[in-house]
Amino acid sequence: MSDFHVLIAGGGVGGLTLAQGLKRAGISCAVYERDPAGAPRSGYRLTMNADGGNALRACLPDDLYDLYLQASRKTPPRGVAVVIDEQCHELTTQPHLGPPNDGERPHTAIDRRTLRHILRAWLGDALHDDAAVTGFTDHGDHVEAQLADGSTVTGDVLVAADGVGSAVRRQLMPDVEIIPADVGGLGLFARSPLTPEVLAELPDVLLDGFVIARDKRGGMLALGVYDPREPVAEAAARIAPDIHMDAVDPYMMISGGVPPGTSAPAPADWTDDTPAEVHAGMREVVADWHPALRGLVERIDLSTLFWFPFRRLDPVPAWPSSRVTLLGDAIHAMMPTRGQGANMALRDAGILSARLAGAARGEQDVVAAIGDYEQAMRDYVYPIMDLSEDHSRFGGGGLKQGSGA
Repeated sequence: MSDFHVLIAGGGVGGLTLAQGLKRAGISCAVYERDPAGAPRSGYRLTMNADGGNALRACLPDDLYDLYLQASRKTPPRGVAVVIDEQCHELTTQPHLGPPNDGERPHTAIDRRTLRHILRAWLGDALHDDAAVTGFTDHGDHVEAQLADGSTVTGDVLVAADGVGSAVRRQLMPDVEIIPADVGGLGLFARSPLTPEVLAELPDVLLDGFVIARDKRGGMLALGVYDPREPVAEAAARIAPDIHMDAVDPYMMISGGVPPGTSAPAPADWTDDTPAEVHAGMREVVADWHPALRGLVERIDLSTLFWFPFRRLDPVPAWPSSRVTLLGDAIHAMMPTRGQGANMALRDAGILSARLAGAARGEQDVVAAIGDYEQAMRDYVYPIMDLSEDHSRFGGGGLKQGSGA
């Protein structure tokens, strides 16, 4: 087993979880992340369910899993996503997907950067930042990956966890089309501070797991609370004192709020003035909304505003399995409507790490093990991709009042 080595292209939550699972199984691996350490955010709060949480339980050391739970949101939501009108009247709900999610500390939500800090912990020399995988050569009995600096690395398996724009997938499946995802302005992200006083005065409906508020003019906001069970830095000092964790104060993640008929500037076009200009548009959208919603928008920290254009993939028909495989957004990037992208990447990582561990122990041929993982992934995730496509019906607030699943 000690000679078996896995190359992982991409150091997002899926690639890092895979690395943790392989390390726990005693398998050598290396993660090659294209961005330097501390790269810009691609989001704030991640809604977690038992698919993602169970994968973390299987892959992480006990200490890091405990830290994940303590750094997660303290208040269990109702287990539904909610659509409300601009006066905080509930219109409809959709149940969260996934296996049963209960117990003393159910999976709730976590700050994305906090989770990445946890997942990077103790990986040591396996982490390579600012090292993009640009292509590969499959030699049949091993894989050689090319890096952006012109060097190459060799392993028994290459796993593409490098996102929707995956260079590995582009070579493996050149006909797969990346599709711009129109999410009605929900690519605009910001944080609004949640002091105990603010939190105490929010209507209960705003404290549910994931809330979409909209008016009849087309204004829309998505909201999600992040208030950890234990202050993040304190939890790290208590559970894993050798890990540095940035303090994260409670916040409301806010997404959307672009005035109907407009869009936020592309990321490359942002200037020092753009956050204030975007914020003015957001305040205009909610000018006659419920005071709690207006207050959340008014208190947005302008330094946290950014724009992230969503893109998606259609389900890819089955392909011949090889020593090169894919997980997460690299193969099933989906609309954010149901909050499943991160959970599915984590689930992929949990299953794939177990399959590769079995292959490393000689229990199964490597390519056969990868093929089993790929089929299990398609069977489970592709129907969720289809559900997430129904953005205009649920994410757009189009369900009839009182409708359920």
